[in-house]
Amino acid sequence: MINLKLTRRISTLLTVGVLLIVCGSLWLAIPAASILAQPQPTPFPLYALPDSRLAAPLSSGTLALGKDNRTLVAANTFNNSISVIALPSARLVVEIPVGNDPRSVALTADGLRAVTANRADGTLSVVELATQAVTTIPVGGVYPYGLVVDDADIAYVSLQGSNAIAVVDLKVPAVLETIAVPDSPAGLALLGDFLYVTHFWSGNVSMIYLPESRVAQTITTGLDTSISSAIELDVTRGLAYLPQTRSNAQNMALTYDTTVFPVINRIDLRNLDVQRESRLALDTADQPVNMPFAVALDRFRQWIYVANAGSNDISVVDVNTGVRRGHIAVGSSPRGLLLNRDNSILYVNNALEGSLSIIETRNLTVVDKLFISDFNLSVDTIVAAQLFYGAVDRRMAFGNWISCANCHFDGMSDGLVWQGIADGPRNTPVLYNLLETSPYNWSATWDELADADIKIRQLQGGMGLITSQPLSAPLGSPHAGLSLDLDSLTAYIATFTGPTVIPAASPAILSRGAEVFNEQECGTCHSGTAGTDFLTHDVGTGLSTAEKAGTAFDTPSLRWLAGSAPYFHDGSAASLHDVFMLSGAHQLIRTVPLEDIDALVAYLLSLPQN
Repeated sequence: MINLKLTRRISTLLTVGVLLIVCGSLWLAIPAASILAQPQPTPFPLYALPDSRLAAPLSSGTLALGKDNRTLVAANTFNNSISVIALPSARLVVEIPVGNDPRSVALTADGLRAVTANRADGTLSVVELATQAVTTIPVGGVYPYGLVVDDADIAYVSLQGSNAIAVVDLKVPAVLETIAVPDSPAGLALLGDFLYVTHFWSGNVSMIYLPESRVAQTITTGLDTSISSAIELDVTRGLAYLPQTRSNAQNMALTYDTTVFPVINRIDLRNLDVQRESRLALDTADQPVNMPFAVALDRFRQWIYVANAGSNDISVVDVNTGVRRGHIAVGSSPRGLLLNRDNSILYVNNALEGSLSIIETRNLTVVDKLFISDFNLSVDTIVAAQLFYGAVDRRMAFGNWISCANCHFDGMSDGLVWQGIADGPRNTPVLYNLLETSPYNWSATWDELADADIKIRQLQGGMGLITSQPLSAPLGSPHAGLSLDLDSLTAYIATFTGPTVIPAASPAILSRGAEVFNEQECGTCHSGTAGTDFLTHDVGTGLSTAEKAGTAFDTPSLRWLAGSAPYFHDGSAASLHDVFMLSGAHQLIRTVPLEDIDALVAYLLSLPQN
């Protein structure tokens, strides 16, 4: 780690033109004329931003542009590949297979290699563009997501499922260190000694001070903010822009247009303050859109381009006035944006279409659409994914407001407790391996996944995918088989599988935890490989204002618990420790030693064990 920090500091100084003379144990620094404006790093906890003339920011995303402005690389998330595009002719050169589920792509400083973060594999793929040779680097964590590569070929990778940043030397190659961060890190932006990290479900932003390899500060962009996948820096003004969604979980009267709201938050990087007065509410600055996912900033015009992944469009807004400058329809699920060097062309990566929309910013017109990926997915799978992640189909949603993915992106849980559910507050579950855990809903009121058509109509304002006959009541006549698109959607939802679990505890602690599990007869209800008996039980948690004691709830699965906090139907247990501390059938603290409870928690967090 010391060598890494030394290398990083030398690289930073050489980049800005400092001549270093090493004499014994002394370092003599002779600054070039241009370095006079560059402040040295200030000791923790005070920080000075790099000079904007000398520090070029890097942001993670699904598009990367070479320094020569002639090579564009796109990550094809749904086709496990990258596409290399020659510019300015916008000609597809080649599509190259990489690891599974690439979420970000970057180019090395020399432009000769592309690097992808492969979420499903837990790896990086390093691609030699000249030969198309691929090297795979395990990152030692779960769900690699965001990726940036500095001029020294050091890659910084957010590990969404491990709550860490992996620091990888691409030359060795090897993971040099991991830096612990708060939950669900996603988008990254690198500026000199600072690495900014978005947190996907909380909307929080962490700043890592790289010389100390630590999180210097984490701030909130709003207690109701979620789906925060990207961050874009304006180094001239010291600002950051974040595409996000506000989730109105406290709303007691949920409707399609009061559940989620698309926003762009702005942060002052000098003091890490959210400029709430400058927040852009896209539904009013532009029009109702779904799931702002990526942004590109023209810092000269002060226009921001927003890729709305759920409504298949681009919002163009003046960040100083909040006035709409344009609205552009593009392909399915736009998840990546990139401006060329002179901001004359905007490239849009349409993830669920395998295409690249090319927009002239002069007149905000799509001048070309280049298909860059030969999808290996079936038509049914593509249609189903578009239904799940999208809000444009009138059968699924009204007015482009809300999609299934707003609460369950990639089958995950948003970690929220929704207060306005008719049966009482409900904690959002994960959607992993659902075919093994029927019935569904905390109240076990759905006996098949096709009952999701009820939620589409009630919450999303959709007309529903079943059009041949009136919708049956839950637990009534089967809904499966009444709509090809609904069957495709439920089949797609059933493919969501949780991540590989990397136990954090020692084998001895896990063994003791398994013993406590058996001693306390937890397996009576949480049985089998799925960890559920498929029944409902009164465990003393039905005590909310909308419920009465004696209410029975579906036995949840015990798999992938690390990704499903909080716990119980109403989220009353913030952590697994709280499950065993609070009153009710699960309380153990009065009868079981704390160290045994700790072991039990470690064991539960290790499930499923492969």
